[in-house]
Amino acid sequence: MVSSIDLQALNIFLNGPITHDMIHKLVVATLQVIPCKDTKTQTYTTTNNTIKQLPSLMTFLTKLIKYTNVYTGTLMATLIYLKKLQLKLPKNAQGLPCTRHRILLSCLILSSKFHNDSSPKNKHWAKYTDGLFNVKDINLMERQLIYLLNWDLKVSNDEMIESLGSFLDPIKNQILKQEKIKIWKRQQQIELQSQNQALQQQRQRDQNQKLSLSSYSPSTSSVISSVSSTSSTTSSNPPTRNNSFNNNNNNKENPLYNQLHYRQDSTSSINSMNSMDSNYSLNSLTTSISSNSLSTHSNIAKKIDNFKVDPIIEFTAMKEEIELNELLKKFNNSSIKV
Repeated sequence: MVSSIDLQALNIFLNGPITHDMIHKLVVATLQVIPCKDTKTQTYTTTNNTIKQLPSLMTFLTKLIKYTNVYTGTLMATLIYLKKLQLKLPKNAQGLPCTRHRILLSCLILSSKFHNDSSPKNKHWAKYTDGLFNVKDINLMERQLIYLLNWDLKVSNDEMIESLGSFLDPIKNQILKQEKIKIWKRQQQIELQSQNQALQQQRQRDQNQKLSLSSYSPSTSSVISSVSSTSSTTSSNPPTRNNSFNNNNNNKENPLYNQLHYRQDSTSSINSMNSMDSNYSLNSLTTSISSNSLSTHSNIAKKIDNFKVDPIIEFTAMKEEIELNELLKKFNNSSIKV
């Protein structure tokens, strides 16, 4: 079974130039067709009645290729004809010194005529042999070869690939190497495309995240403003009595506590007036006490307003003020009786 790589290699080979290795392979195949006598000392008479030494198969074939400019495919199809002829000839067959030249020339002529639309005529082939063969000789050898091959001149791709294995193997290796390189490049391109797609997706996600953050920023600022307003409102509310006066040490450090503490101690200071000297008049004492208490009350009231005193504390202060007024009234009544 012929693979696509074999056909591709065969196509490349047949479109290439003719090399010395191809000529050498054809010469070796011709030598194996039929045994012949030694040709080194053999001579022949040309059409001009000149005597020439019989050329070697290598020289003979090289001149024919040079004269005809034959294609590579046409030349290598000759190899198939030589192998077919080898199978047709009897094993005990033996030829003349020029028999191999006849076989090689007749195979080349048939291949050229069968595989090309235009081919040199037999009279031209006679000239290409440098007088070794005339037209009658060429006509005879052509008929004999067709008869031996049973008019089967078709050459298949399988036969060519099998016969040209030594030439096609390096080409197939090169094709496989190029295919591997193409596959590797294709994989690299796929990986690069996947990386670019992943990068684009990541950029798109980043952009979407930025857009989402920017869309949530007004609500965040509103939340922050609401929190700040709540904290300011909480700070503006006056502390309860339990929270502000549970700890005596902390209350003593508060200036409001000092003022209130002075108000609470006013009773004891008034009670101590009983021990005052009788030379002081009660009216002046009452006036001074009332004025002092009123000024103190006004100052405390201002400070309480500034500190926003708890209404319970304010109620207590008012109660103390009423008690102080009643006490002053008692002192006035006692002074009148005297």
